[in-house]
Amino acid sequence: MALVANQIVRFFRYFIFWMIFFWLAKAFFLISNFEQTRQLSMSEVFGIFGYGLKMDVSTACYLLIVPGLLLSLRNFLPLRFVNRFVWIYTLVFLVIASFLVVLDLGLYPHWGTRVNITAFNYIDDPVAMSASVSILDVLLGLLIAGSLIFGFGFLYRLFFSEGIAIDSKVKWYAIFLQLFLVAALIIPIRGGLDTSPLNLSSVAFSPKLYVNQAASNYLWNFAKSVEKRKRLSNPCAYMPKEESVRLFEQFMESDTITQRPKLIKLNPEKQPNVILIILESFSNKVIAQLGGMHGIAPNLDSLCTKSTVFTNFYSTGNRSDRGVSAVLGGYPSLLSTSIMVYPEKSRSLTLLPEYFNRHDYNTSFYYGGDINFYNLKTFVLQSNCGKITTKADFPAKLGRMTKWGVPDGYVFEKALEDLKSEKEPFMKTIYTVSSHPPYDVPFSKIKGSSNEAKYLNSVAYTDSCLGVFIDGFKKSPLWDNTLLIVTSDHGTLPPGPTDITETASYRIPLIWSGGVVDSLQRIETITQQVDFGTSLVHQLGWEADSSKFAKDFFTSHPFAFYALDSGWGYVTPEGEYYFDQNIRDFARKPNLKTSADLQFPKAYMQVLHDDFISR
Repeated sequence: MALVANQIVRFFRYFIFWMIFFWLAKAFFLISNFEQTRQLSMSEVFGIFGYGLKMDVSTACYLLIVPGLLLSLRNFLPLRFVNRFVWIYTLVFLVIASFLVVLDLGLYPHWGTRVNITAFNYIDDPVAMSASVSILDVLLGLLIAGSLIFGFGFLYRLFFSEGIAIDSKVKWYAIFLQLFLVAALIIPIRGGLDTSPLNLSSVAFSPKLYVNQAASNYLWNFAKSVEKRKRLSNPCAYMPKEESVRLFEQFMESDTITQRPKLIKLNPEKQPNVILIILESFSNKVIAQLGGMHGIAPNLDSLCTKSTVFTNFYSTGNRSDRGVSAVLGGYPSLLSTSIMVYPEKSRSLTLLPEYFNRHDYNTSFYYGGDINFYNLKTFVLQSNCGKITTKADFPAKLGRMTKWGVPDGYVFEKALEDLKSEKEPFMKTIYTVSSHPPYDVPFSKIKGSSNEAKYLNSVAYTDSCLGVFIDGFKKSPLWDNTLLIVTSDHGTLPPGPTDITETASYRIPLIWSGGVVDSLQRIETITQQVDFGTSLVHQLGWEADSSKFAKDFFTSHPFAFYALDSGWGYVTPEGEYYFDQNIRDFARKPNLKTSADLQFPKAYMQVLHDDFISR
């Protein structure tokens, strides 16, 4: 038994070995960038190590898998082989990790991002590389790397003077225990038992980019960038790049604003408040006033009759990260991914709350789920949103009531309560969770065990919560000076027989209500999520930052794009198109006058993916 305990201690000691390395690398990073570090508070410095612990643990556990498996098999392998292999394995990763430390320290002041696979784009250009560094830099880098390799090589020998395995023969139960420990590594590797696996949002805790970058583990970052690199090729290379740019720019330059209707009443002495509600997985198919089912969302139906409604508003994709990227960042959906999961790329966007910050608004964001999901936390933090409320801010019992977090009713209740002490002007974003699969809600209006019945019941629940919120807010004097906007992150397949390629699965609500709405209008123009932020900013009388893809709703050539993994759709007044990536052609299209009608959407998608790759 003592032997088993000793082996477990050595297993844990190997984990500590790598944790010491990562903590030291983090300290090097903070010291190397001292000009930025010295501006941090002590709580931020401690937070870098504390919040970053989860990612450091995950990376160390990745490195623990191979030694753990070898220790489990040492009854079948020579003791010397196990010890020799683990030593060589450790030395190889020690060399890699040490040189990446040096690259990280050297590149960050110039790139503003942690080391990633992009650094190796220049390895075949020695002239450019030599022009970027001095001999002194090279020597210093070699000294740091060599010191790390030598120092931790010595530490390894100190930890495991007799080798990591001390006996080749152990009891069978010890083998199973060792295998169990290796299998259990999956929990810290994915970052715990939360809904979303570990990502950069998991360690983000500050609106300061530098702080969140320092908290991350550089080796984890690098490995993730290698994994992502496989997806960073343009799947929409339909024509020569120069041709795609020409067609895209030609079309977008001609797509000018014709006549912009006035949607809200502006008071030159008092800026309007804005509340943006993003409903999880709501499509027009559940709203009778928008051509959908009756009796599912009576509160939204009622709201539609008292609001300005966009009847042909399209989501940019079929997933939450794509919808949020479009609504808050004005960036279209990509095939198979979204910009939100790449913080190093999404930081180049101007996010919607930033416009409100410029005009001295108090901004806040409410989300009852796991905000680390798809890097949502990092995305929101980079907008400098003033206050963020997540499931962690509610009693633990509420967070455990559903798989995805706190039921919407409690989140709306919290937001309504906060309004009592809210300082004007304010901009609130409320993002719901309850209508996300598996549709686990404390509600039972729609009976049935089918997936569609569960979805409709969850929609009915969120609609009831929204109704309570709006009724309560209307009693507040703030209502008269507030623009309330209700939309969705993306559409859905249920209810109905529609498939994922059909436009009905992407048509979602966009409702403008509140006391500042100028007049009740029903706008039939084709509009899309990507253009929402720019259009809202224009309606508020502000200038929007230049954007390659986001434009105003009311331009001369209205269109909407949506993307999924296997293709993309294009909606125009002339008809609906669907391009199938498998056959590399339009699988659905209206009768066209000329073949040239097909060129712009292909150019748009090609330029979009080239733009994403280059960010």
